[in-house]
Amino acid sequence: MNEALDQDAGAPASTAEQPTSGALERIARQQRLVIVSMLVATLFLGVLIGAVVTRGAFADPDNRIVISSTGPVADNLSASFANAASIVEPAVVHIDVQEGEGRNAGREAKGSGVLVTASGYILTNFHVVEGAKKMRVRLYDHREFDAELIGSDRDTDLAVIRILTDKPLPFARFGDSNRLRVGDWVLAIGSPFGLEQTVTAGIISAKGRETEGGSSAFQQFLQTDAAINPGNSGGPLVNLSGEVVGINTQIATRTGAFSGIGFALPSSTASEIYNELVAKGRVNRGFLGVEVADLSADVAKINGLGGTDGVVIGVLRGDSPAAAAGLASGDIITEINGERVRNRRDLIRRIGSFPAGSLVKLTYVREGNPGTATAKLGDREEMIAAAGGRSEDFDGEDPDGEQDEGLELPPGHPDIDPPVRPSLGITLRTLTPDLARDRSLDGLTGPT
Repeated sequence: MNEALDQDAGAPASTAEQPTSGALERIARQQRLVIVSMLVATLFLGVLIGAVVTRGAFADPDNRIVISSTGPVADNLSASFANAASIVEPAVVHIDVQEGEGRNAGREAKGSGVLVTASGYILTNFHVVEGAKKMRVRLYDHREFDAELIGSDRDTDLAVIRILTDKPLPFARFGDSNRLRVGDWVLAIGSPFGLEQTVTAGIISAKGRETEGGSSAFQQFLQTDAAINPGNSGGPLVNLSGEVVGINTQIATRTGAFSGIGFALPSSTASEIYNELVAKGRVNRGFLGVEVADLSADVAKINGLGGTDGVVIGVLRGDSPAAAAGLASGDIITEINGERVRNRRDLIRRIGSFPAGSLVKLTYVREGNPGTATAKLGDREEMIAAAGGRSEDFDGEDPDGEQDEGLELPPGHPDIDPPVRPSLGITLRTLTPDLARDRSLDGLTGPT
């Protein structure tokens, strides 16, 4: 009987644990609803994301163009360009020049410059302001000021002008051009063809570049493929830290416009010249008063020299520092103060690096015999002015350009055996107002 009671008592419990067929159907419907809801939500979310992504690329159904609200994808190089430009642009100025001397009287020229102090000092190219009767400077914020010339240096093609204002002005910082590497990115900023605040990008293509026929011995350029055109002259070449590393000065071109090769005077030179111009209004350079030529292998061999380092004196003035020191035509100068002289340009730069009045020890070879002489350097600018010449006509050479009567030149001298210079197939020219008009570039002047 007890077993029967146990069975009867357990029967209802077993029945309660098993769901009915109706309950199973309800559970199945609920599961289907959940799955369908999830699929619908996923589809809706996908459509929404697609609409957001494509909103900037496709027109709305009513054919309107809608600009995407999403920002540009981050690009480190683009950001570096933009940051560098934003730092320097406020300090870059546009210069309008009314010329008032010689055949250029009354003509106008345009160029660029860069503010280097808050008090209004501007560094630019000499050829931008040469012969200026009036100079007008326009700033980044479009304010305009008359400018005065503080000083200029034809040998490096640099000049300093100044504007006066009651408030401090934005100015650019200078970087160390000696730390630049070939391949480093740079920006050129200026007013090419009068288009102010134009920024172009490129790399440093070469350093220490000398341009035959287009530069003086005191110019060793940074070469760049950043676009530089007429009107860029005097504007800054900038590294990606927003520092000025050069002053844009020349271009190599067959057309008068940019052809992929531009030249900027390094900041190391520009800052040194600027400081002298601000302090004295001019650059004080030493002068030997000689015409020299590079040493050829034949002349070196005749004089018992093992290499071609050195320069041959061709002509010297009778009243020159070189003549007073006992040097003579045909002598080969090999050292200055114990340091080797490489070539003509090296001698000119080295002599010019000493101020007038300096004593320099010159080591030379005369007819195969070594000798030394001490020369007291003259003032380069004063001697050139006294001779009525221009510095680009003779870099440390005889201003008269006349050979002494009876002068005998050694075999291999360039006046007897002119050297054949390799050609790059390009020409460096100063863009004069006449040439500018011929090429529909009215109002522009200067190599760049």
